[in-house]
Amino acid sequence: MQLITSLDIRNSEYFAKDRFISYHHQMRLISSLGSKVKNILEIGIFNSILKDLLKLNGYNVTTADIDPNLKPDIILDLTTDFSLPKDQFDVIVLFQVLEHLPYPESEKALQKLADATKRFLVISIPYNTQYLALQLRFSFLPRPRHLFIKIPKFWSTKPVCNQHYWEMGLKGYSKQRILNSIAKVGLTVKQEFLDPTNPYHYFLVLEKTKIT
Repeated sequence: MQLITSLDIRNSEYFAKDRFISYHHQMRLISSLGSKVKNILEIGIFNSILKDLLKLNGYNVTTADIDPNLKPDIILDLTTDFSLPKDQFDVIVLFQVLEHLPYPESEKALQKLADATKRFLVISIPYNTQYLALQLRFSFLPRPRHLFIKIPKFWSTKPVCNQHYWEMGLKGYSKQRILNSIAKVGLTVKQEFLDPTNPYHYFLVLEKTKIT
């Protein structure tokens, strides 16, 4: 197995502390799906960190990306009428990807991914909010406690990243709209999670309503 041997972390947001918080939760949520989940398709790979972590933990990982320079196993453009082998992957994962598509196209892509996965889809999407987060640590408690107050920026239409077409919480993109889109393609929310130390990444574990 060939793993990353060197990383250029200069001026890269992908190696910031918040990103590693997200890597932790990506691994945690995938592992929570149980020991029978072994075959994973990761869409949007960038730096291969997640792929290598998954392989170290015994998962079979297939990678897909639009950029051939990243050398993915599958060249995949979610904006096209793409197809994927059905029932080959126990879980398809894509983190901070769907917002790079116009919303109607992200719904179409979600439908195709729901059709392709054997059972699960694990995603994260940006959640644009104004928030107050306080972390409390006590020596006698194993985990910190948080006071977290968030207000979606429903008055704004401007994403944090200029490469995003939309972000949950902005005007026209309420959480309920996202959940309605998920239900429409035949997925149910098995788990949703937001870490107060990095509230911009909103995680959803989705399961097929009907498993064939």
